[in-house]
Amino acid sequence: MKAAAASKPGQVIIADFPEPVAGEGDVIVETLACGVCATDVKLVQKGAKELKYALGHEMAGRIVQGPKESQWKVGQHVVVAPYLPCGECYYCQHGQAALCTRLYEIFPLPGGLSERILVPAELARRGLFLIPPGMSDELAALAEPLGCVLMGLEASHLKEGDSLLVIGDGPMGQLTAAAGKALGAGLVFVAGMTDHRLACAQKYYADVVVDVTREDLKAIVAEQTGMRGADVVLVAVSSGEALATGLASVRPGGTVNSFAGVPDGTKIELDVRKVHYQQYYLTGSSGTTPGFMAKALALLGSSRVDFSKVITASYPFPQVGEAVAYVERQLGLKSMVLFS
Repeated sequence: MKAAAASKPGQVIIADFPEPVAGEGDVIVETLACGVCATDVKLVQKGAKELKYALGHEMAGRIVQGPKESQWKVGQHVVVAPYLPCGECYYCQHGQAALCTRLYEIFPLPGGLSERILVPAELARRGLFLIPPGMSDELAALAEPLGCVLMGLEASHLKEGDSLLVIGDGPMGQLTAAAGKALGAGLVFVAGMTDHRLACAQKYYADVVVDVTREDLKAIVAEQTGMRGADVVLVAVSSGEALATGLASVRPGGTVNSFAGVPDGTKIELDVRKVHYQQYYLTGSSGTTPGFMAKALALLGSSRVDFSKVITASYPFPQVGEAVAYVERQLGLKSMVLFS
């Protein structure tokens, strides 16, 4: 079968991979849609010395083979979690499954950007989810990134009526604003520096957009919140400077979430006196869990917000390299690879 993989730094290839063979309890899924994200871009930029795994982890597809005695039937459309917490380690037992010490031991093979994937039995049992009737595979493929967002918002203690500042106008920032709206946030800000992305946020998801290249974000947030600052700030930009801006824009007692991954060694200055007297919370969020993906699928199907506007380009599988370049060059928001 064919799958897309990283090769020489900066190069995406479509290569022959072994056809998946199901063992006892395993499920084989024919991929129909897979999103491309910044992680895929980083893997391509870095390159790979051996052809071992496919790119992609935001996958939706159709079951083509499964156990006879199972809830899973050939023809069902499903989304697949990209990895599986063990459920038994210290972190899993303390409600922090995304910190599982064995998080990446079980995953779909060879990856989402392949014609077919093998879903190991335990992943099929706890990390495979039926797509609701009427939902497109393309929209359902947003369950993984939206699951990351929902985990981040829960870690940030977002409540109905709260003001939410999203720093970052990329796909994850847009999904955060959209999810905030769907969950009842009272005032949603999106801050960024890309005109077409800010225009999308303004049209669909945000109450206030701020172009940080021209406007004073802290002053605008203060003015709009009675000089308090935002209740919740989620930083969806890979930048220590952006995180520092988030800390300057949160209200006393509010929460700042360092959501985007940053380069190793990224540091900021922290005024500990402000942490003490203003009593704000600083947290981080990385990845998702099957539970949050299930919540994401339900939210995608709720029609509270049109999440599909985050998908701004779709490419057939033979053009997967263009789909990756679209994300790398920030031409739009989310690109999706379609297999049929």
